[in-house]
Amino acid sequence: MQLAPGSRRLADPGDQRGFPFGLNSLESQLVARTLTGEQLALEAGSSVDVVDRLVQIGVLKPGSFDRFLPGDIIRVEAVQAFVDSGLSLDQIASASGQGLFTFEFLDALYSERAPLSGHTYEEFKRSIGRIAPRLPAIYAAMGLPEPEAAALLRTDEEEILTEFLAVWSESSDEEAFTRAARLVGEPARIVSYGWVELYYESVLGGHDRTDLPLAELIEAMARTGPRTTALLPKMLTWLQQRHLQSAIDQANFEAIEQRLARHGLAPPIPDRPAAMAFVDISGYTHMTIQRGDQLAVRFSERLREAALEVARQHGGRLVKLLGDGAMLHFRDPEDGVRGTIELVRMFANADFSLHVGVHAGPMIERDGDYFGQTVNLASRVSSTAGAGEIKVTQAVVAATEGSGVRYEAVGPAVLKGLEPIELFRVMA
Repeated sequence: MQLAPGSRRLADPGDQRGFPFGLNSLESQLVARTLTGEQLALEAGSSVDVVDRLVQIGVLKPGSFDRFLPGDIIRVEAVQAFVDSGLSLDQIASASGQGLFTFEFLDALYSERAPLSGHTYEEFKRSIGRIAPRLPAIYAAMGLPEPEAAALLRTDEEEILTEFLAVWSESSDEEAFTRAARLVGEPARIVSYGWVELYYESVLGGHDRTDLPLAELIEAMARTGPRTTALLPKMLTWLQQRHLQSAIDQANFEAIEQRLARHGLAPPIPDRPAAMAFVDISGYTHMTIQRGDQLAVRFSERLREAALEVARQHGGRLVKLLGDGAMLHFRDPEDGVRGTIELVRMFANADFSLHVGVHAGPMIERDGDYFGQTVNLASRVSSTAGAGEIKVTQAVVAATEGSGVRYEAVGPAVLKGLEPIELFRVMA
């Protein structure tokens, strides 16, 4: 990071060093933490000269014994970014003095920075040995820039990376590191950017809000911003735990079902088993790329409303939305087939089309969700259907015999992890 002429950088982080590599508890490090001017400059990637100047113009307001709070790191980082872009500190002081902008509440919008570990990124890479060459790909998969070799890592980043590398080193899959990083990185990026964009659009009234008097903008941001940004990580943690529980349930129940089946203990299939239907938006990924996430979200909302109505009319239930589709449970397979026929027809002339997979059989219900091989097979059948198409299994055909629903055999299909299975197309 470039600094203004004459600025002074700290070459030695001093008492910030000394944390060992590995897992540390951040709790004791974050309690009542204050910083000297030199520590603040170091943690913000700036210089003591910049910190001193910001105190002079009132951007920074040190407390007792000229100590600063961790939130001041955010302010100095923001100023330094402007300095790096070519704006001088005098210009920043002039603009601040004229009331064009303020850094006063900036730190309230961010989570508190963890302390520096005292180790550079290069030192960290040396500490992990042969796994180090994987780090660039891991950072890229997470959607984050890889740190410079001389950059000091923060304790939370060092701890998370250490544990991440330890966990996925157990895998025999060479791509496990980047796959795992992408699984958490891409959703986190989409949610975070979307959350902030929604806040500016719906709470602050759009980016044209910057034309309002500064005092009004500050009041709105101070009143709503901290709560909005603080809610997201808490909500994500809660949701992640719920989804993780569901994923573990699914894996466990499927494994148990398979073991029971191998020993002839699979539950018998009733004459009229319940049905599971997976309804997906055709070309959803291409749609988001070509037409934007916002339009895709609106399509998902339209699907949700239609699925709720169809489920209500046909004795079913919308179990959950799945990003680009929906999962519906029907007590009777015929209701499931007729309901999905109606759902597909509802979007025949829409901007997008649906494709559906239906299977019938015993299912495990827990906390309102459904698990087991019947559910998994329905999902995989859906993946074989084309736009506007409904495909079902032999179990559905047998359970709806005499209902008047017509089917066309499409031959055996090879589904992931299964033997070839006969599928049928609904002739609506």
